[in-house]
Amino acid sequence: MSTSLIYHTQGIKGFQHVSFDFNSKPGVVFEKIKRKDIRCPKCNSSKVTACPLRTREVKAVKIGRRNLRFMVDVHRIYCHDCGAWKIEKLPFLSSPKSRITKELERTIIELRPEMSINAIAVFFDLSWRTVKNVEKRRLQKKYRKIKLKDVEILGIDEICVSHKRDAEKFITIVRDLSSGAVLHVGKGKGAEALETFTENLRRSKCKIKAIAMDMSKAYISWAKENIPGADIVFDHFHIIKMMNDKLDKVRRRVTRNIGEEQGKLLKNQRFLFLRNVENLAPDAKLLLDNLRKTFKELGDVSMMKEALRSIYMKANCAFEAEAAFRNWAQIAKETDIKELSDMAKTIEKHIDGITAFWRNSYLSNASMEGFNNKVRWLIRQAYGYRDREYFHLKIFDLPNIDTRKSL
Repeated sequence: MSTSLIYHTQGIKGFQHVSFDFNSKPGVVFEKIKRKDIRCPKCNSSKVTACPLRTREVKAVKIGRRNLRFMVDVHRIYCHDCGAWKIEKLPFLSSPKSRITKELERTIIELRPEMSINAIAVFFDLSWRTVKNVEKRRLQKKYRKIKLKDVEILGIDEICVSHKRDAEKFITIVRDLSSGAVLHVGKGKGAEALETFTENLRRSKCKIKAIAMDMSKAYISWAKENIPGADIVFDHFHIIKMMNDKLDKVRRRVTRNIGEEQGKLLKNQRFLFLRNVENLAPDAKLLLDNLRKTFKELGDVSMMKEALRSIYMKANCAFEAEAAFRNWAQIAKETDIKELSDMAKTIEKHIDGITAFWRNSYLSNASMEGFNNKVRWLIRQAYGYRDREYFHLKIFDLPNIDTRKSL
């Protein structure tokens, strides 16, 4: 391989070809190279004495179907001008201890969106840890500093990422809902998971206008304390989900309290009550109507759920929405059904955050729920992550990944 070819295919300059070895190891080409001109790393003087210290074997980009290994002598250099003793550094390595060339690292990064870590490791005859660490270093550099200056709308949500009962069972993710960028990934949930983000937020001096979240007391307290001027928006997805949980609780209670024969009517009908009425087939709608009439308490709660959903579809402004929610809460309390009364109290307590949905142009945290599904997909692709830092960095990069392609 000529010196020019070494430069153009492997990104190595300042070195020249010495010899090839094709027979030492099947499927591997060993190429001996040497530096053209040895100079002092400190003062760049050519008046040096170079003593060979050891021979390094460095993995490079493949040649055809064969793996390429560069064999290069590393010298201990004494400079006669400045008197310095220095160990020679190889410029085509990203770090002194690296065992692969910069060009191979660049190739790995380019292939990662198309190939799994294990596939790349097998193709280049590398350890999977080497491939992972190459990507990890690239992500560390890319997301070392997260710009918050122009961020105006935040989305905050936690997600369960492990079945273990420890502090790392949950992670908290903060995103810019305008751009979709991930701004923070914290261990655990609640205010403690947002400590680092809080510091970055204060330094950035950005002006947050709205924060979409669920009704977590910890997140509400954090927002009021650290971003007092922002409008807290309780996502309508969580409101309806909360109502569905109340409905399902009533269904289970009713099923327990009725006889075995009537209980068969409600068996396997959970999703019939939870699904939106407009999405039901005609036969399913007829069955739901009959069950509502047969089990009055369950029917009342089911109708109240649909009435709650209709507020989001019909209200045109925050004023109309607030009046509708307060009216709904009043009716719910008059039913004397505990689950409906509890839901009414929750709505009345958080009415300002609920109606903020309309004040902020129908701001929703639905994209956060979709993003959480992508995080779960990421976990499934790798069968879990032992390296938490790498996992968090992958979440930062997740908006750039097409999940239709396997990792």
